[in-house]
Amino acid sequence: MLGGTLSAKSNNLSDIDLLVLDVKNFDQRAFNLRLEGSYFYKENVSVGLGLQYGENKADLLANLLNNSYERDIRNFSRSYGAVGFIKNHIPISSNNVFYVTNQTELFYGYKSGPSETFIGDILERKYASKHSVGVSIRPGILVFLTDNFAFDLNMGILGFSHSNENVRFQYPENNPPSESNRKEDSRNKSTDLNLKFDLLKLGFGFSYYL
Repeated sequence: MLGGTLSAKSNNLSDIDLLVLDVKNFDQRAFNLRLEGSYFYKENVSVGLGLQYGENKADLLANLLNNSYERDIRNFSRSYGAVGFIKNHIPISSNNVFYVTNQTELFYGYKSGPSETFIGDILERKYASKHSVGVSIRPGILVFLTDNFAFDLNMGILGFSHSNENVRFQYPENNPPSESNRKEDSRNKSTDLNLKFDLLKLGFGFSYYL
């Protein structure tokens, strides 16, 4: 089996008044592309490998605490990943057109990118790199449009992951903030158990079965 999935999201907000934050403008664009192939070692069960690539870009202009502090934040990141998986196909129609699928995955991911924050006329740059490993379950529905060509709808709803992130801050030499307002470089570790059902993480794809 050879296949691919694509997920994307877009947000554009302006003039939103919240309790402690007034959003003047928020613009976000993100997508994630995944290509995969697998081999059926027995009927309706396959093992395979997938490769992932994604980008996320966001710009935020906001005022905090009733216009006391203005922030202009620009963020961009790229992500790469590799996934090994076992996929089960359960037929739910007598003519083998509709299937319920479940994919159990072991993954590794790497994400990096810069962000810039303007606080008045002070510029703060942050560089972050993040390594992640984990397991997840991705149920879905498969519909064969022809004997070999199928439409695939799937979503990750259960996952366990562990990540290490390195963060480095940089300030311009000609206009640095005071020592008390500077942030120190850091290393962050996190472990997550995800049980969310997120409609923005739906994957729509097509597969060809040889």
